[in-house]
Amino acid sequence: MDYNKAILPANVLHWNYRGFTEFPIHRLDGEESEVTDIYLKENLISRVPKEIYKLENLESLYLSGNDITELPEEISKLRCLKCLDVSGNRLRRLPDGIGEMRNLKFLILDENELSELPLRLSELRALRYLSVCDNQIEWLPQRPVYNYHHCEFRFWRNIRLKTIPYCLWYHLFRDQQTRSLNIGCLNIQTEPHTAKYNKIRLKIKHESRERSFAINTPPQHENVLTRKKFCPPSLQELSKRLIYQIICNKAKKETNKFVNNNIFTWKDYQNHDNEKNLEQTFEEFNINNNNNNITGNNTSQLNKINNTRRNKGNYVPSDVINEHFRFLPHFIKNELSNGPLSRCENVVCKRPIFDFVFYEFCFGKLILIDNVADVILNATFCSKSCADTWRMGKEVIPWSLIED
Repeated sequence: MDYNKAILPANVLHWNYRGFTEFPIHRLDGEESEVTDIYLKENLISRVPKEIYKLENLESLYLSGNDITELPEEISKLRCLKCLDVSGNRLRRLPDGIGEMRNLKFLILDENELSELPLRLSELRALRYLSVCDNQIEWLPQRPVYNYHHCEFRFWRNIRLKTIPYCLWYHLFRDQQTRSLNIGCLNIQTEPHTAKYNKIRLKIKHESRERSFAINTPPQHENVLTRKKFCPPSLQELSKRLIYQIICNKAKKETNKFVNNNIFTWKDYQNHDNEKNLEQTFEEFNINNNNNNITGNNTSQLNKINNTRRNKGNYVPSDVINEHFRFLPHFIKNELSNGPLSRCENVVCKRPIFDFVFYEFCFGKLILIDNVADVILNATFCSKSCADTWRMGKEVIPWSLIED
């Protein structure tokens, strides 16, 4: 059967249950831009090719029930994609560039092997449904979705997940009923698996008896501070916090400029002292980034920036870094583009936290369809003083760091 002649005129490819062992992009024979929907459910596909970016007008991609272990970075170039279903595979990670898929509305990741979520998921402002049920998630970011009230977020039956961020619970689950009878995670009865990174032991008083319970900290937080073992953040941590805050403020300003129909000019760039000082500092290291720096009165580069701005409305740190901070080393650009796992829970602080972190824990309630479940909430802070401020009026859970 000639799949191209039979299916391409409709722009929708129904290739479910065909026994494909590879993604059949070669069957499109130069007509990739004509396809809007692809159904490849329940096949034997183990990888998605890098050529996926050729499907530039694709709006829906259904790949559930295959054997895929990872998605290529090139999938982030599918800027028209609205629905991505890769449930029932063996995904172990998602590409960091997933935040570039600004039109994505439905992201279904159930029944995979994911242990964490990309931090840039929160850049998907159009997202209305995110489901990561039945994975191996161990720790959730503070903000897995951009809009708490317009996006349904499901993470049920991740048995390794023992706690959720206080900020996430406060905005998304506090006094709100979930659509679940049994969340199947956040269970303090289940012992956590062995991990190579830090563990925290909580002392929980439950049903008139006290017992200890251990949880894993996320691998991004290598320096966990305690009240007995407290030290100031490193200079590297303080620098990353400051630079990231500068970049976030810049992104907000650029978004406002777009809303007010203000066109960016070269003079605007030259007047930002913070950015210029950063560039001069990193130039002294003579780091070869394999990128061209923005220097001099480069009219073509300026036009490219302005054309990019006309096609965007909301700016995020990665946009600012790509346009103004090309001089930064590659590994620093990646870390700043992805952003920190959390921000300080002190409402008058909100500093970004990359590594040096102080924890507090307390109980919260999740309202299920047929009952109410007590869950442990984690709160992260940039300093002990911010943690002390947050503790006031709350019944916190005593904890200590488990020494190796």
